[in-house]
Amino acid sequence: MAISDNDYNRARAILIAAGSNSARASHEKHTQGTGSPDGHGQSLLRGSRDEFRAADRGKPNLQSEMTQAHYNAIHAAAQQMGIQGW
Repeated sequence: MAISDNDYNRARAILIAAGSNSARASHEKHTQGTGSPDGHGQSLLRGSRDEFRAADRGKPNLQSEMTQAHYNAIHAAAQQMGIQGW
């Protein structure tokens, strides 16, 4: 199932707002209606998740090895793209 450009770009913006440099380095999508494969969205999520986990290592009260704010951003981005597993 393809991810719409708008959904991908909104998810990317969520991750950038949470401080993800990997999301910032990714390119905004403009496929002119064809959308992007799920794998592109999964890659965006994985990169940000790994980055957040590295940044949050050793902090208290982690959820899935991330602060609550980073955890929430990852899940909001996934929901925006309709991705359930990554």
